[in-house]
Amino acid sequence: MTNTTCTCIACLYKVVNLKELEGVNYSYMHIIYLAGNSLNNKTWIEKVKSKFNLFSTGDILYYDHWKTGDKWINLEAESIKLTNLVNNKKDYNVFAKSIGSVLALKNIFEQKFSPLKAIFCGLPYRMTQESDIPINQYLKALSVPVIFIQNEFDPVYSFAELEKVLQAANSSNYQFIKIPNNNTHDYENFEQLTNLAEDFFVI
Repeated sequence: MTNTTCTCIACLYKVVNLKELEGVNYSYMHIIYLAGNSLNNKTWIEKVKSKFNLFSTGDILYYDHWKTGDKWINLEAESIKLTNLVNNKKDYNVFAKSIGSVLALKNIFEQKFSPLKAIFCGLPYRMTQESDIPINQYLKALSVPVIFIQNEFDPVYSFAELEKVLQAANSSNYQFIKIPNNNTHDYENFEQLTNLAEDFFVI
């Protein structure tokens, strides 16, 4: 499988499977949901899950700092919780946004988290560089089929910037989708996300 960059919004409706996985029951897929950092992402991920429940089951990882009032996620603490969340689960996918994507990539790299497929929205690459998170290692070693979705002018990291990063990582297991003419870090076209996830996650 080769990497693919898609700049057409219509591809959110017709993504083909990036990898054939034998012996997996996709009739009702389980999804792990990892939201962005800020508290408002709690409501967002709950709405995403409510839409995806039409074709899947799932669990949201609720971050501790949402309760404590701390500004930033504790990646190490949430990694432990994530490992516990998927304990004894065999077949599952992951849908994540922003720092949730970093959390997923970190644990995939460390072989503590083994989703069949992943969808990542708004990867905050610049933040990982500023925080000395070895994101390039995570991306270069990535073997899980992934769809990256990035707003064209996402202030956290633009589509064009991330495209160069992914090309440099030389991964062969991803598709890259641009949301054109969007200059926010919001991913709120729930109909498009639902169609994309159902097409990608469910056979």
